[in-house]
Amino acid sequence: MKKITALLLVTAILAGCTGCGKKQKSLLGDYRSKDSVVHADIGAQSEARYAPLLSQFFICNVTHDMLTTDYVFDEEKPDRKGCAFVINRTKNELVFGYRMDELFSPASITKLMTALVTLNRCKTDEKVVITKEMAEFSRGSVEELNEGDIMTVHDLLLCMLVSSANNAAVALAIHVAGSEAAFVELMNQEMKKLGGLNTNFVNASGLHDDKHKTTPYDMYIVYQECTKYKEFREIMTYTEKRYNYVDKSGAQRSRTVKTTNCFKLTDPKHHYDYPNSIAILGGKTGTTNSAGYCLIMHIKNSYGTEYILGVFRAESEEKLYTKMNDLMSTYCLSE
Repeated sequence: MKKITALLLVTAILAGCTGCGKKQKSLLGDYRSKDSVVHADIGAQSEARYAPLLSQFFICNVTHDMLTTDYVFDEEKPDRKGCAFVINRTKNELVFGYRMDELFSPASITKLMTALVTLNRCKTDEKVVITKEMAEFSRGSVEELNEGDIMTVHDLLLCMLVSSANNAAVALAIHVAGSEAAFVELMNQEMKKLGGLNTNFVNASGLHDDKHKTTPYDMYIVYQECTKYKEFREIMTYTEKRYNYVDKSGAQRSRTVKTTNCFKLTDPKHHYDYPNSIAILGGKTGTTNSAGYCLIMHIKNSYGTEYILGVFRAESEEKLYTKMNDLMSTYCLSE
């Protein structure tokens, strides 16, 4: 606590000395991860909103892009601006941020918190018997789940994170908490514990609800927490993966899931290029009419430097991947 107080005091002194103090808004909260890395949120500034105070990053030491770039994703709809960030995970530094505390509908990026709550409370080899309620859930993107199937928590996470299956998210919620409503309470409790004060989850899948909101910064926190689990890191590397399950008759069966991340797809109709020197370590997509096209990604460059990037509220799939490619090419190729 003393370190946090001292850090904020230094920030205030620097702001006063440089004349930036008037632009600073109130603190939104502190993020304390279990690995002792402290992220202090210092609010927003004009149109270039950003959240984390990472490493020695102070409010006045911002880049030209953060303060003066009109980062409009669709020039025909300037009132609906996207959100984006690039965080150097290796150095714990914010490289680029735009509207990082903007409330938005996260769509399936919600499933990162569903994964985190599940991993916090379950072993991945636990068996889950698919109930009628789980099997009949059919809203949005789903995978085949039949009543009586016996699956592991790991394979439900696989369906949820790789192919973004909403019914797998509901199945995990019911397995962990007895009902989706009870599970959502755990999601919101976990978010508050992590220091995210601007999020309100309503469901485990990310299906649209006007009250289901978060911010890019809060989703960064959740992704960062998820990476502490080796099972999560492993699952996020898959482009395509076959898993085994037992059906209600006791027979051994298998299914295959495929990623929703178009950077990783080989089909030229859906694939988008990105820098050859970049390795994709993980990522989660999210798309609804309200959320637009969203993607948070964990990458590593040829120097071994890791980054977490996010693009949210893009107007189309093409604009989402083009914008993400631009961020990687501009900010993530150097040592």
